[in-house]
Amino acid sequence: MRFSRIAARVCLAVSVWQVAGCASLPPEEEVPSAERYYTRALEVLDGRSVLLFFHDVDYPRAIELFQEVIDNYPYSQYATLAELKIADVYFDTQKYEEAASYYQDFVELHPKHADVPYAIYQNGLCSFAQMREPDQDQGPTLDTVAQFEVLLQRYPNSDDAPAAREKLQMARNQLALHDIEIADFYLSRGNYYAAQKRYTEALTEFPDHTLHLETLSKLADALTELQRIHEARQILLRLIAASPEGDLRESAFERVEALDLDPVYGDAVPAGAPCNGYLDPDCGDPGSGAWSEIPCDGLLEPGCVPAETTPALRGSHSRPSLEFD
Repeated sequence: MRFSRIAARVCLAVSVWQVAGCASLPPEEEVPSAERYYTRALEVLDGRSVLLFFHDVDYPRAIELFQEVIDNYPYSQYATLAELKIADVYFDTQKYEEAASYYQDFVELHPKHADVPYAIYQNGLCSFAQMREPDQDQGPTLDTVAQFEVLLQRYPNSDDAPAAREKLQMARNQLALHDIEIADFYLSRGNYYAAQKRYTEALTEFPDHTLHLETLSKLADALTELQRIHEARQILLRLIAASPEGDLRESAFERVEALDLDPVYGDAVPAGAPCNGYLDPDCGDPGSGAWSEIPCDGLLEPGCVPAETTPALRGSHSRPSLEFD
């Protein structure tokens, strides 16, 4: 009987201990879904108002939550969206190198995703935001041109295409100005060969840059100093053909007249010499057959003043002494 009571007490104690032990175990935490992680990250990005004046956003926490989506649900649609959102967060906080890396990864990992054009455009904006003055390193400018050219080649009708075209032109102008500033330096130091080379590069690679008419004028200056009179005259004629009425066009007319009166001009270019291309110092006389057979391929083609242009030029300015080739 006594043994029975002891056994009953022992069983009761064991039961109480088991119940207490089970009650002390922490409940298993439920792992949030990919959608919940993603939604929570977006809520963090919305931020909170502080003192009614400041909007506080915990960007590191948002990135952490987006990363949780990628780590825990790598094959979900939210993981793909989270990759792009992390890039956007870095872009919004002006961490352009990190943002560009994520945008580039997104394009490479999801080449058929609908947001690829957006990622390419944003990648270009990362470089655009880091562009420097024309007299500094132009690496970011070159990257800007490369990204926007890719976007316009692959997705010419995308939503961001118009803005990309505008910024692409700005970047190209920057590269042209880089060459022009170097050429200006050479010109001011009397290094006319290096100057004409740089002006030529700017006009050839970026023919539509905003200062192309002024660049033509400077190129003619450098060629004149090099005694390449015939080429200088041809460049001035192209400047006249492309310029609206104004001081630059008037100056070009006067310079052509001055070159025509220069006794050196008649001996500077041997008659009948072959015409091999732009700024060829051995190119023949403009009245020779060699010149008359050269096609008109563009503004800087040395052997061509289009036939239909010549009468218009003569008629637009009362200068009977000016002869066009």
